[in-house]
Amino acid sequence: MKILVVNGWTEDGDKDHQKAGCALQKDIFNNLIKVLKPEAVVDNYNSYSSNKFILDSYDAFMWTGGGGNIYDNNQHNKSQLSLCSKILSLEKPIWGSCWGMQVIVTALGQKVIKSNKPEFGISKDIKIKNNFLNNSIYKNKELTFDAPAHHYDIIVDIPYDFDVIAKNDNCIQSIFSRNRNIFCTQYHPELGYDYIADLMIFWKENYKAIYSQVEFNKLIEFLRTKELNDNGNRLIELKNWIVNLN
Repeated sequence: MKILVVNGWTEDGDKDHQKAGCALQKDIFNNLIKVLKPEAVVDNYNSYSSNKFILDSYDAFMWTGGGGNIYDNNQHNKSQLSLCSKILSLEKPIWGSCWGMQVIVTALGQKVIKSNKPEFGISKDIKIKNNFLNNSIYKNKELTFDAPAHHYDIIVDIPYDFDVIAKNDNCIQSIFSRNRNIFCTQYHPELGYDYIADLMIFWKENYKAIYSQVEFNKLIEFLRTKELNDNGNRLIELKNWIVNLN
């Protein structure tokens, strides 16, 4: 099996992760795949490199998070959307996390907008509204759950032949295409709560208008405690999706 992990981050975004002492998000996906499917060959696509890939040689694709806004007109977004359109035409399994979800939805003609209530660190009280995946991707997942998250933007609607699977009061949190095995989350099952906390500390200037110093410190402490008590629950759907790839 061959899997292409599409890096949603720019080169500067990847450098920020390194400065923050955080693993690159593409490497988090790489390592998860190697643990769960050790026989798989894994490659990475970066929009800032000139590597060429024979897309139809891959059996599945996975999209990481990212740091931009997909509705902005820039070369990174053009590269991501162009690649996504080519991958979608292959009709092979795709996983999309957060930015990945927004790229896929945009490439399929739907809109992404800035949220009135962005979620930083955590998405709370996500409810599984459609039980279609309860014996597959969401097998052993609680019907209401929290998840790591960090996003300013949300999808407005879903593309044709997709179902909304999970939501909370803020936004659509996961969608699925039955015909094409495309599963996307607005949250980040692959990222630890403490990992997001470390990134938020690095980017703390971004939150000064949102949190007081006391509130910010409490959120960081909460995220670290949340990860300690998670016991692998945040990874359930991602593990299920990878393990069941054929």
